[in-house]
Formats: sequence, structure tokens, C-alpha cells
Amino acid sequence: MKKMKNLFAILSLTILAVAFLFSLPQAQDGVALLKIDHGARLAGMGSTFPGSSNDPNAAVFNPAAAAGFEKFTASFGHTEYWENIRLESGFMAAGLTPKLFIHAGIRFAAVDGLELRPPFPKADPIAEFEAHDVSFKGGFAYRINPRLDIGIGAGWIIEKIGSYRGSSFNVDIGARYQATAKIELAGSALSLGSSFRLEQAGLIGSNDISLPTTYRLGAAYEYNERYNGAAELVYLDDEAHLHLGAESIVNEIFSVRTGYMLNYDSKSFTAGATFTKRNMSVDYAFIPFSNNLGTSHLFNLNFSL
Repeated sequence: MKKMKNLFAILSLTILAVAFLFSLPQAQDGVALLKIDHGARLAGMGSTFPGSSNDPNAAVFNPAAAAGFEKFTASFGHTEYWENIRLESGFMAAGLTPKLFIHAGIRFAAVDGLELRPPFPKADPIAEFEAHDVSFKGGFAYRINPRLDIGIGAGWIIEKIGSYRGSSFNVDIGARYQATAKIELAGSALSLGSSFRLEQAGLIGSNDISLPTTYRLGAAYEYNERYNGAAELVYLDDEAHLHLGAESIVNEIFSVRTGYMLNYDSKSFTAGATFTKRNMSVDYAFIPFSNNLGTSHLFNLNFSL
């Protein structure tokens, strides 16, 4: 029986690996704001998922991350990018039974002050408009055995640009496997769903817009219960990226982390820290951008009941 469970674990991750390596999605140009690094703890560690625990934001990267929550845990996040982009979020995870867990969340991204110009050249804009992206998602994680967790999430992604609007139903799937006492493997396929169009009654709509489908496959290593390292392959926008991260738990109230992301045009290095007091913690992440795009700061307030 034990061999069969281990075989099932390997098979689950293999299926995700095959999807990661051989999928050929369309160009991912829709709901672009929801590609922004999410969750200050994960973002500070190079946006890596494997090895993350007790963070409901991790379900954004892998719905199997909801497994293991003994208490109701919630996280509220705020991020500002450049001058006119902001991202607000709220996520929760909780255990229903010793093997079944629930997760849910919302992400809202907005760009303000976009300039509207007519089809012909004009020096000054005739008006300003906004762009909004919203993602509602919820799902379950199931602990098959002490070493293997699987998860699923489903919800709606809505995009609104000016007076145009479109939406699409989408699904996330994921699994994580504790290969040894110190090594964890994980894989996920995110934002699987049909394309959509931005439309307004009486006007010509946009061309088909595909979802920001993402495939993640990685591993984490824990050393001496105080140090964690993670590496993850991320396939997004028809390109493969390598994310690396490391974390050090300095003491029971303070931890620090850093990361590096490869094959991006304007981001690479990340850093962050967490302050913990009893059942509450504050996560912070620092993400500098090249090409004169400035620096972003991510914050999350977390608590458990």
C-alpha cells in the first residue's frame, strides 16, 4: 500500500510536469495586472512557492498549499507599483477535517489615469479612464497521506478597461509531495480556462484575449529548521523563468529572505522580512525594477484564530 501511495504521488507530479513542459498556450496578454508578484512573503523569496507553509497567499501559486491549516488563517495585502498601479488582496485558509481544507480569496488590481486619445494623432488626451482586473477564487485541498497534498481552485477573472468589460471562468490545480524529511516537491497549473473578449453593447469588441495561464514546477530544501531554500521553473507568456529563493528564521519574531528571478526584462532581485507576534504577523517585500521603473513595496497583514 505504501508503494502504491508513493507511486500515486510521483504520477501526480509527473502529470503536472508534462503539462508544464509540453503545453503550448496562446500568447498571454489578458488580465496582465494579475501577473504581478503576489504575497509579500512569497514575493520576497523570489516568488517561489515550495516550502511555504501557514500562508494563505500560497494558494495563488498552488491550491494544494491550503492543506495543513489547523486554524482559520487570513491575510490582507496591499501593493503599489510605480505611480498609478495598485493591488489589493484578501485570502483565507482553514481546515474542515483532518484531511480536507478550504481556501478562498480575491485580488483587485487597478490602473488609474490612463489617457484616452482619438484614433488620429493628438497632443493632448481628450479624457482619462481606468483599467480594473478582479479575480474571485475558492477551492479545496485534500491530504491524501502525510506526504502528499492535492488541491483545486475555481473562480472568475474579470477585466474592465474604460467602458469595455469581459470575464472568464478559470481553474487551478496543484500538488505537493514531501519526498524526504527535508525535501518538498510541488507543481501547479494556474488560470486554466477559455479566452474572452472585452465588449460593450453597440460597439465592436476586442479580439480574443487568453488568460495568463501559468505552469510552476519546483522543489524546496529545509536545513536545520531555520533555513529554507527553493527553486522553481515558471512558464508564463510562452517563456520559461527560473525563480530562486532563500529564507532564514532569525528567531520566533523575525525572519528575513531574499530571491532572484531570471529571464525577465525588468525584475530580478527581491528581498523581504516578517515580524511575528503571537497569532499575528506582518510581511514585507522589496522588489526593485530596472529600466527606470522604480521600486515596489508589498505588505501583508496575517492573523489566525
